[in-house]
Amino acid sequence: MRIDPATGHLHLGEGLITPATTPADLGADFRLDEPRPVQVLERQVSCHFAHLALRDGLLDIELSLRFEEERLVSLFLTLKDPADSDDDFDAALPRRERLHRHWLTARLGEQNDFPWGTAGVARDKSENVFIYLHNRNNGWAFAG
Repeated sequence: MRIDPATGHLHLGEGLITPATTPADLGADFRLDEPRPVQVLERQVSCHFAHLALRDGLLDIELSLRFEEERLVSLFLTLKDPADSDDDFDAALPRRERLHRHWLTARLGEQNDFPWGTAGVARDKSENVFIYLHNRNNGWAFAG
């Protein structure tokens, strides 16, 4: 797996994920959720999520793609070191954040904003850490 810093395209073996990728373009390895309406800014949009489990060296990676109205707007990567135990999820938060930041920096450098979009590390409400890449199709990430 490789992220092209110049384009934000994700290379997966022989496959390529770009802002032009649609749910119909995905291979059978992807698990595609049913579309559902999601509130984006002031409007409802049809949203699809696709998921793929990967391995990068010793890390397990969950790749999730977010499509709004069949257009790819974001991809998310959740990294898990199999050597880590799930015993103390909260105490491991700083270590998980460092792992994600180090992985992303090794691929894209320290920069967060690019001509093709933006990338970074974030946490959800459940304290799950993930890497995000938003492309220019993402109206809510680039609004205002």
